[in-house]
Amino acid sequence: MDLFIKNALIIDGTGKSPFKANIAIKGERIIYVGKEIFSAKREIDAKEFILTPGFIDTHAHSDFTVLADSRQEGKITQGITTEINGNCGLSAFPLQGEVYERRLSELKALNLKGWKTIDEYVELLKKASPTVNFATLCGHGNLRGSVGGYDNRSILKKEINQMKRLLKEQFSYKIKGLSTGLIYPPGIFADTDELIEIASCLRALKGIYATHMRSEGERLLSAVEEAVLIGKKAKVPVHISHLKTSGKENWWKIESLLSIIDNAQKEGIKITADRYPYVASATDLDAFLPSWIIEGSKDAIIARLKSLKVRAYIKRYLKKRGTDFLQHLVISDVFSNNDKIFEGKSIGQLTHIEKAADFICELLIRSNLQVGVIYWCMSEDNLERILSKPYVMIGTDSSARCVNGVTAVGKPHPRGFGSFPRFIRKYVLEKRIVSLEEGIRKITSLPARTFKIADRGVIRVNYFADIVIFDPNEIEDRATFEEPFRTAKGIKYVIVNGSIAVEEGMLTGKRSGKILL
Repeated sequence: MDLFIKNALIIDGTGKSPFKANIAIKGERIIYVGKEIFSAKREIDAKEFILTPGFIDTHAHSDFTVLADSRQEGKITQGITTEINGNCGLSAFPLQGEVYERRLSELKALNLKGWKTIDEYVELLKKASPTVNFATLCGHGNLRGSVGGYDNRSILKKEINQMKRLLKEQFSYKIKGLSTGLIYPPGIFADTDELIEIASCLRALKGIYATHMRSEGERLLSAVEEAVLIGKKAKVPVHISHLKTSGKENWWKIESLLSIIDNAQKEGIKITADRYPYVASATDLDAFLPSWIIEGSKDAIIARLKSLKVRAYIKRYLKKRGTDFLQHLVISDVFSNNDKIFEGKSIGQLTHIEKAADFICELLIRSNLQVGVIYWCMSEDNLERILSKPYVMIGTDSSARCVNGVTAVGKPHPRGFGSFPRFIRKYVLEKRIVSLEEGIRKITSLPARTFKIADRGVIRVNYFADIVIFDPNEIEDRATFEEPFRTAKGIKYVIVNGSIAVEEGMLTGKRSGKILL
């Protein structure tokens, strides 16, 4: 045996009751679960600890950062052993035409050179040698941007056929499905018929349709109805990204939201969702702008932001939203070095309602549109309702970062370092919205089954040895909005494909993640 773990209290990921057992690992796989004792090259005594399958991050954005720093410290130290990337319509491939131009500054910031195809990307992944297993979706935004650019228009029939061919090409690898980002260009310009037609390809390809819906606030209910309709018409499973009711004026919609999903499931439509365990979201600053401002090239958008007419429109919009909106909009990272002093501060702190439109436009212009924000907009009660649903998993909605190096920039959302320990500590062990067995199922076997990740997500003989050992008395997130790069407490060991990647909360340097493509 290469590794023997004894005296573990095992929660196996299936939802069954915990049991005491020993585990033997040879190479990458579990070869024994039971009471017997074996000698091995390395032994771990897990007495007083809990042993589970490795956690699966169902909503990751590590497509670029994994190449820049494959230690993936924020993810592995919270127990994540597998990531699903390519979410919100944005994936690492294909990067063709205007898509490549759009992502170039982001690549340069990470000291990366560009690529165009999935073949080239996979070769770069292999060279990077990730710490965490890598799985991915293909972004609809990549397909539409590569074929039809970023103009606000209906896509042509011949272009839809090109997008379908391009999607099928990506399935020469074992990608997991198609993602959409319907508040971001160019996905924001796609109508429902376009999405149904492209998603229909997934039926034969056995892929999932994962969506950042068209609205999570004002038009939330129509947006979830659209997602259901796409699943029904395309006859494919639907996964709703970061399910939420955004904005206090929309919190009351929780009952209707959950009823729509429940009724669709009763009709036989497969629907799942993910959520991070926080009441603040994070996105791009320009995401609140209407589609007519953010269409076309970056140069065209920047030219509009300089227009007095556009600024007058934004000013009217901000006045309608009120000063609370500005106070709850916190700058997390900016591309412009001269504006780094703004990181961690709300726009309400930095300006007032009369000047806010000019401030936002100038900030976006100086950073070439690359400004991230954290938005305090959600209800704690609704969060608990969503997390308790049996079809809801945990997703960080974050890229993999490290406490130092090229990815340790800005004041990003603490979910990138704390989501899974926070879910276990606050919502499972303390608030008890679900049992510990059910909580572990939601972050292991449920995502493995949903995204067709074979031989993972359960502690079982012949399954890959992706394992987390944690102290239930200590496990806790330590990352905060003020200090987002703090690693979690209580994660004693993280094992990826049989190799110990984290020991006593510290990286061992082992990078044994697999590329699940």
